[in-house]
Amino acid sequence: MKAKFKRPCPQRQAFTLVEMLVVIAIVGILAGVLVASLSGSTDSANVARCLANLKNLASACQTYGMNTGTYPLAGNCVMLSIDESRGMRNVKKNYREIPGWISTMSQGKYPSTSYSKSPPISLYSADDDAAQFALTNGALWKFVSGNRNTYVCPLHAQKGKNGARPQWSYLMSAYFTWDASGRSFVEDPRREYGHVVRPDKKLLFCEVPFSGYNTWEPEGEGGSEDTDAILQYSSSGIDNGTSGKSAGGGGNEQIGVNHKKGREAFAHVAFADGHVEKLRIPVKNGKPDTSQMSELASWLAVGYDCSFNAGVYKRLKD
Repeated sequence: MKAKFKRPCPQRQAFTLVEMLVVIAIVGILAGVLVASLSGSTDSANVARCLANLKNLASACQTYGMNTGTYPLAGNCVMLSIDESRGMRNVKKNYREIPGWISTMSQGKYPSTSYSKSPPISLYSADDDAAQFALTNGALWKFVSGNRNTYVCPLHAQKGKNGARPQWSYLMSAYFTWDASGRSFVEDPRREYGHVVRPDKKLLFCEVPFSGYNTWEPEGEGGSEDTDAILQYSSSGIDNGTSGKSAGGGGNEQIGVNHKKGREAFAHVAFADGHVEKLRIPVKNGKPDTSQMSELASWLAVGYDCSFNAGVYKRLKD
C-alpha cells in the first residue's frame, strides 16, 4: 500500500514596502474624502438651519404685522401721553413701552409716570436671566413658538476664545425704528404693515458680524449699543434720525459674513416681505472683502443706491 503525501502549501510572502505604501496612501485618500464629506454635510446643515431661523423670524414679523397692523420695532420705544383730566396745572405724563423684537425694558415699570429706559443688553451678555427676559419679553417670542434656538445660528452657538456665547446672532434693521436718541414718541413709531415700499428690497434681518471669518470671536464686548439687537446703518439723517446711533444718524454697522461654500463667502439676510437670500461676497486673498459691507447695509436697509457698486454682491443660487 502506497503512502499518500500531501503537497506542501506554498508559504505566503510578506507585503513589500511598495505595497504597504500604496495601501497607506489609499487609506489616507479615503479618510480625506470621508472627512471632507462629513465636513461638507455639517456646513450644509448649518447653512440650512441658519436660513430656516431667518425665515422663521421673517415669518414671525409677517404674523405680527397681520395681528397688529404694524411691523415690530427693531428696538424698544417709549410713548408719551398727557393726562389733562385734572386741569392744565396738574398735567400728568404717562409713559408706555412698546417692546422691540428683543426687549430689555418694562419688568412691571410701564405704564409709568416717570421716564426710565434700561440700557441695551449685550448679545454676549453673561447674564442668562437678563438675556432670557430680553427674548421672552420681545415682540416676536410667541410668534416663534418660544423657541430660543431660533435666535442663534449654529455657527454662532460655538464659544469664542474668550468664552462668549451670543444669546442671539441676528440683527434687525434700524429702518424699522427704535428710540435711538433717548426721547419718547407721542405717536406709535412702528411702520405700518403693508405700507413699506418694495418690501422685497427692504432688509429686515441679517447676521451678527464677527471679528474674523469663522473665528467665532465676537466683534465687540458687551454693554453698549454696538452689541445690541439692532443693525444701525449710516443714513445721513434720514428716517427721522432713527437709523443711526444718535438722532442725527451715523451708524455704520455691518452685515455679518459668516458662511462659506468652497472658496466663496456669503451672508444670510431676510427681507420685509418674508423671503431670505444668500448674498455672495467677493473674496480677496482668501478672505471675504468686507470693506464695503457698511455701504451694503445702508443700501439694502434704505433701498437706494450708495456710492458703491451694489452689483458686486450677487445672490448665491444653489
